[in-house]
Order: sequence, then structure tokens, then C-alpha cells
Amino acid sequence: MPRSSLLVSPAPTVKPGDPQSFFHVKKLVGDAGLIRRRPGHYLGIGIVLAALLAGTVAGMLLLGESWFQLLMAAALGLLLTQFAFLAHEAAHRQILASGKTNDKLGRFLANFVVGISYQRWMNKHSKHHATPNTIGKDPDIEWDTISFQPADAKRQRGLLKWITQRQGYLFFP
Repeated sequence: MPRSSLLVSPAPTVKPGDPQSFFHVKKLVGDAGLIRRRPGHYLGIGIVLAALLAGTVAGMLLLGESWFQLLMAAALGLLLTQFAFLAHEAAHRQILASGKTNDKLGRFLANFVVGISYQRWMNKHSKHHATPNTIGKDPDIEWDTISFQPADAKRQRGLLKWITQRQGYLFFP
């Protein structure tokens, strides 16, 4: 089995936090083809998700007033999350060749399919990328239902405390 060039290439000598370390890793990953756009892959995912969404909506309509609608709601939640992931990939300009068409796709998926504000999400996500995992600056690790910091987890009470104690199993299976 051939060894990956990622494992055998010598790393340049750089200091931690030096931008050159990022560029070196990006070049290695790019040369290995790991960040190449794969529109066919995303098209396949989009088709499968659209078919599953149509099936879920059909199931909701056919079930009528039934407790089984809860299963449809769970399926809908999972599907919309997957569409949100596609919007995320489009926002990172990973799906289509042009930035403008990626933005249009991301905006359509977020606003019209998932029902979240693409612009609000982009603002928040840009702040996350500017200061990833920096306490007090990265909005993605602020105190919420999921706790990223021990101090935040200790503040939880009642149901949120129960969720926080099990968040690794509930949110990241």
C-alpha cells in the first residue's frame, strides 16, 4: 500500500502561530487533492436529500393527525441539518466554480430550504473564522445549550444540566 505524501514530506521550520505553517499544510493537502471541488459529489448528495425531503413531506401529508408525525418531524430536522451543511459548504465556496454562484446556492439553501438567515449566519461564521475557539471572541463557543467550557457547564440547571452532562452522546454520536 503506497504511503501518503502527507506523511513523508518534511515540514518546514516555523514558529507556532506562524502563517507559513498554515500555507505549508494547505499546499500539502491541496497537492494531495483533498480540497479539490467535487460538484458531482454534492449533486448526488443534493438529489438524495431532495428525494428524502419529498418523501418526508409526503409522509407528513399521508399520516394526517397522528403521533407518528413526531417521527416525520425528527426526519425533517435531520434533513434540514444536512441541507444546512450544504449551505455551509457553498458559503466556503467548495461546491461550484464561481464564488457568486456558490453564494447564490448557499443563500437559496439557507433561506428557502432550511429557513435560516444566510447573511446572519455568514456574519457569525466569519467571526468564528477570524477568532476560532477563542473564549470571548468566537461566537460558536459562547454559552448555550451545548457547553464548550467547564465554567459554562457548571452554570447549567435542570434540563439544560442534564443535556450538558450527556452532550457528547446526544449531539455528537
